[in-house]
Amino acid sequence: MKTKVSTAIEMLRATGHNVEAQVRGEAGTMWYQVDGYMLASHEEMENLADGVYTLTELQELYEKRRADKQR
Repeated sequence: MKTKVSTAIEMLRATGHNVEAQVRGEAGTMWYQVDGYMLASHEEMENLADGVYTLTELQELYEKRRADKQR
């Protein structure tokens, strides 16, 4: 059975995007780097597969998270 994250990765790759899985932080949290710059969490990728988020919305979440971290 294919996982939701696998589905999201396939969806992104089918539309020409590059996706790499990365383990980050001390807790070893799984993140997915999209197009070499944007990070999406495991939950965000599942939501992308479910149609909860669009790629544009994921990018907005990433930019907000990044701005919040820089404060």
